[in-house]
Amino acid sequence: MADSSSTSSAASASGVDAISGSQAGIRRELRRRMADEAMAAAADQVEALLREAALELRPFPPFPGAFFTMGVEVEPDGVLNNEIGCVIVTEAGDLRELQLSFDDEGPAALLGANDPISMRDETLVELEQLSARDRLTLALNGLDAVSRLLESAD
Repeated sequence: MADSSSTSSAASASGVDAISGSQAGIRRELRRRMADEAMAAAADQVEALLREAALELRPFPPFPGAFFTMGVEVEPDGVLNNEIGCVIVTEAGDLRELQLSFDDEGPAALLGANDPISMRDETLVELEQLSARDRLTLALNGLDAVSRLLESAD
């Protein structure tokens, strides 16, 4: 009978551990979601400040090395997503990826243009699938870059 009660106690204890372990997992997940929501809200706020600062920066600078794009480069320091390319702040204060390419089969090439400028394609692409942390980091880095330009203009 002692065996039976100790087996019953062990089963009961493991059942409690399983429930509390499950609840702990739920609490951990809830904290992670709340942290992500807080970072997303912070990113929204910093992006709004970035838009405000970019609108103050006039004349807005051309992006170095680009022929058609105005923009301020955003350093990727602290960004976890290493798949994004060159991120810039646009004149409107949005964060976009600048993609440069040459269209050697497009209309300019078909017309016999040998001018690399006419075959150059500069495209601003919306940043997709960024974590709240990366959005916040890029917005802060962009705000720092635009703020430095504003301070140097004073």
